[in-house]
Order: sequence, then structure tokens, then C-alpha cells
Amino acid sequence: MNEASNFCTGTCYDSDGAANPVKNILPYTPGGRNLEEKSITLDAKHANGYTELDVHSLFGTMEVKATHDWFLS
Repeated sequence: MNEASNFCTGTCYDSDGAANPVKNILPYTPGGRNLEEKSITLDAKHANGYTELDVHSLFGTMEVKATHDWFLS
């Protein structure tokens, strides 16, 4: 697993939830499933103001890029 996980669905406490969750306004949800199932809430804030929605697959993407760059060298 390359993304941050959570053993709650979204937030563990109702008081930590966003007033208007971004998952409710997404135009497309792959497979129609809950994107916060066993994962951090999409509204979580990371460094420099990025949200979890912005960087969810970043680590895996950077691994692929490093492998690709190695094969090119």
C-alpha cells in the first residue's frame, strides 16, 4: 500500500469532519464507491496547503517516476 491509510472511514470523530466535504462535490467517483473507505478524509490538509485529494497518489507516482528515470539512464 503506497497511500496513507486510516482504519476509520474518513475522520474518526464526527467533530473532525469538514462542513462541506469535497467528496460530495466530485464530478466522478471511480466505481461509485466511498473514496474515504479505509483512507484519510479527502479534506485532510498536508504541508503547503495541499489537500489529500491533491496528493493521494503522489507517493506511488513518484516511485514510478524514479523507476522510469532509472531505466532511462
